[in-house]
Amino acid sequence: MRRSIKSAVMLILLVITSDISETAAAPSCNEVIASLTPCLGFIKGAVVPAAECCSGAKNLAGQVSSNGDRESVCGCLKGVLTRIGAYDPNKMPLIGQKCGINISFPPISAQTDCSR
Repeated sequence: MRRSIKSAVMLILLVITSDISETAAAPSCNEVIASLTPCLGFIKGAVVPAAECCSGAKNLAGQVSSNGDRESVCGCLKGVLTRIGAYDPNKMPLIGQKCGINISFPPISAQTDCSR
């Protein structure tokens, strides 16, 4: 009887932990900002992103796993970038390429539709 109770408890714990890992939340907007702040020089005109930009983008890429996550990150960036002054929205998609990581951002401007 004790063994079956232990087995049942273990099964419940496995189910609970698998549900938690599958529903991990998108990074918060503060996390997105902290990760990509070093990229400001690049999107404002630098030819190459700083090493810290690549490190932050790589960290962010590890936290983004679903379309909802990507939409959330895009929405955050859209809200923040429209307040930083002049920048080149077409440089956002280049961050992944230039840093050699698998993360893609659309060109982000006030008109960007983050649901795509």
